Amino acid sequence: MAENSATTGRPRVLVIDDSRVIRRMITKLLGSEFDTIEAADGAAGWSTLAHDSHIDVVITDIQMPQLDGYGLICRIRAVEDPGLRDIPVVVITSAEDEITKERAYACGANDFILKPIDEAQLIGCVRAHVAEYQEATVSQASMAPRSPVPPSTDVPALVPNTDAGSLKDAVAHIDRGMKILSGLKTSTVSPHALVLVLRFMPLLKYCNSKFGLGMDKEIAAFQQRVSAARDRLGDAA
Repeated sequence: MAENSATTGRPRVLVIDDSRVIRRMITKLLGSEFDTIEAADGAAGWSTLAHDSHIDVVITDIQMPQLDGYGLICRIRAVEDPGLRDIPVVVITSAEDEITKERAYACGANDFILKPIDEAQLIGCVRAHVAEYQEATVSQASMAPRSPVPPSTDVPALVPNTDAGSLKDAVAHIDRGMKILSGLKTSTVSPHALVLVLRFMPLLKYCNSKFGLGMDKEIAAFQQRVSAARDRLGDAA
């Protein structure tokens, strides 16, 4: 078991992949500079994130049982706690198609590395994101340390069960969500409206991924508008 990064002083990286070989390889590559902790799928990774407030970077595969990489990223980006919501996520996958990459970015991934993994690229990528995340965290002097997410939190409900649903369900989710998004028609967004929008975004991303709606570019552009609105509210606070 990895030592607590708060004790060792080294950044902590969560490695999520259903391949034990891949997890151990990444752990070995990063071991001289980072503390690492492993999870065998997205559900286990989410549980780890919910109870460990010292993780600085998440490295995740896309195709995994129980909860895939898309769903995991959506859950992370949907929480209200900025310490968890803004944690860097690096996707590592063998899928070379642009659709996989676009969907990962649309869900909120920060970076994308293809297998087989290049050691120098991996270490450089993790270093850069750790530095950026820690700098952003320190700059938010008023932000309290991230607390563990209690098991009873409603965050998992933001991403529907991947074993059920239909295109009709997806359209229904989007129709309901578009009523919420009407609050973004102007440049000024109330905090309450923004919270509703952030809760809807994972559903939109899920439906796009689950049913192949082809809205990757539109979602990415809209995500930028949401982020800008959130930044404006933060500056005004």
